Amino acid sequence: MTHRKTHLWISLIVGVVVWGAYFVHFVQQAARQSFGDLPFWFLGALVVVVAAETVATGLIAWLFRRRARTLEEGPTLQAALKASHVALMLLIAMVLIAATALAVASLFDWSLDLSGRGAVIAAHILLAMVVVAELLRAALTLALLPRR
Repeated sequence: MTHRKTHLWISLIVGVVVWGAYFVHFVQQAARQSFGDLPFWFLGALVVVVAAETVATGLIAWLFRRRARTLEEGPTLQAALKASHVALMLLIAMVLIAATALAVASLFDWSLDLSGRGAVIAAHILLAMVVVAELLRAALTLALLPRR
């Protein structure tokens, strides 16, 4: 397995586990309407993702450095570019849907209180958009990489 594939698998697994746990906690806190500790949970999740990906990728690359294969740069680069393009288009679509929802709400004079809890929820919706786009990018790159 190439270093790129190893990193993508680690990124995908760590991202799903850590961000999944974070968003489960967020939903539980939202149900209780208690958002006091979410900034610490967010910073903790961010540190865990960065540290876990760095340590795991470095350790696996070091342990299997002699058995690592290299892929042709053309097909590997093409897979990464296609996956990044799809992830970017998904992120743009999600942002446009959110903007449309805000515009429609303003047409009907619906008040979207974005202070306090509303701001926390809006921030987490934006965070979820980024996490989904990044996980899609990693998964799609893995799916498009040539098999050997």
